[in-house]
Amino acid sequence: MKKIILKNLDRKKIITITVKKKENLEMSAIKFGVCGLGRIGAYRCQIFAREENYYKLVALCDVDSTRVEELKAQLGGRGYTDFAEFLTDPDMELVIIATRNIDHARQAAQALAAGKLVLLEKPIGVTTEDYQLLRELDTKYPGKLYFCHNHRFEPAFQNTLAIIAEGLLGNIQVVKLCKHHSFMRRKDWQMCLEFGGGLLNVWGPHLLDQGLQFLRASVREVWGRLRRILTPGDADDHVRIMIEGEDGVIVEIEISNVVALPGPYCIIIGDRGTLSYDQEQKEIRIRYLDPQFQWPEAVVDPGTPSRGSPMYADEKLPWIEEVRKVEPDTNIWEYVEIELARHLYAAIRKNVPFPIKNSEALEVLRITEIVRKQNPQFDRRHTL
Repeated sequence: MKKIILKNLDRKKIITITVKKKENLEMSAIKFGVCGLGRIGAYRCQIFAREENYYKLVALCDVDSTRVEELKAQLGGRGYTDFAEFLTDPDMELVIIATRNIDHARQAAQALAAGKLVLLEKPIGVTTEDYQLLRELDTKYPGKLYFCHNHRFEPAFQNTLAIIAEGLLGNIQVVKLCKHHSFMRRKDWQMCLEFGGGLLNVWGPHLLDQGLQFLRASVREVWGRLRRILTPGDADDHVRIMIEGEDGVIVEIEISNVVALPGPYCIIIGDRGTLSYDQEQKEIRIRYLDPQFQWPEAVVDPGTPSRGSPMYADEKLPWIEEVRKVEPDTNIWEYVEIELARHLYAAIRKNVPFPIKNSEALEVLRITEIVRKQNPQFDRRHTL
C-alpha cells in the first residue's frame, strides 16, 4: 500500500489517495492442480511442472491415494483424495481435470463455481446434457474455461495447414483422417460405456477437431457408424464418420483398434493436387500441378468412342512431386503437451487468444452426440 499526493490545479487543493500495489501477474507462474492421476493426468502433471517459468504444481487429487503419494514424492504439492476438498486449496488458481470421461463436465462446473480456472481434458462431455451444461458454463464464466484439444498442435497437422495456405493443392475437396492403432483387444475402463468410454470419445475429439479445421463453412450433414469388433468391453473400437460442410468439403474419419495393415493418417485431395502422410507423421508427400499450368478448354464427346481413342482430355500433365520433412522433428506426445501449456499461459497471463476456441470444442461435442444418437446401442443411457 502507498499514498499518492495529487495537486488539483483548478481548485488549488491537495488530494491524497491510497493505492494498493498491483501484483505483477503477467510474470508470475500459474499455480495449478491436477485431478485424475492416470496416464494422461500424471503425464500432464510432469510436463506442466517442468515448465517452471510458467507453472507451479500445488495440488494433486485422485481417488487412489497411492497415486497421489507417488506424484507428491516426485513433484511436490499437497495431496487430496476428495474432489470437493481439493477445490478448497487456497493456492490453486488453475484446475486441470483428467478424470474419467463421464465426470468431466460436472467437475468442470464444480471447479468454476469454486472460483478456479479450468483446463478440461477431452472428451469434454459424453452426453447431450453435458453439451448443454458446458455451453452454459462458457457463457457464465467467460475466459475461465479452456478445452484440451492438444493434438491441434501436431507438427504434421500444422505443416499441412501451411501447405494448403500456399495454394499448391488448389481448392480442397476431400479430407481423410485415419487413426489406426495396433491390432489389439483393449480392455481398460476406456472400453466401458459406463464410464463414457469407446473410441468415439477416446480419439474422436482429436480427429474431429482437426477435420473441422479444413471446412470453410459450417457443418451441413453428419453420418457415423460405430462397431465393437475385438474389445472385451461393451464400447466401440471401430469408428467411421463422414461430415459435409456447407461449402461442399467432405471430411472422412476412421478410428480403429482392428486394422492390421494401417493406412495413411492423412490424405488431402484438392482440385490441383494431393497430400498425404502416414501414422508416424515424419514426412509429408505432395503431388501437385505446376502453379503456372492452366487447364485448356475441353468438351465432353457424347458419341461412342472409336476403338483405341483416349478416354481423358489431357495426355500429359506437368506434375511436381515433393517429400517434405515434418518440422519440428520431435516426440509428438511431448510436443503437443508443451504447446498446450505455453498457449494456455499466454491466454491466462498475457490475454493472448487461446487457439482452441470454445465454440470449436463445443462443435466437436455436438457432432459426437449426433453420431452417438445414430448408434443408440453405444449410448450409455440405453445400457443402464
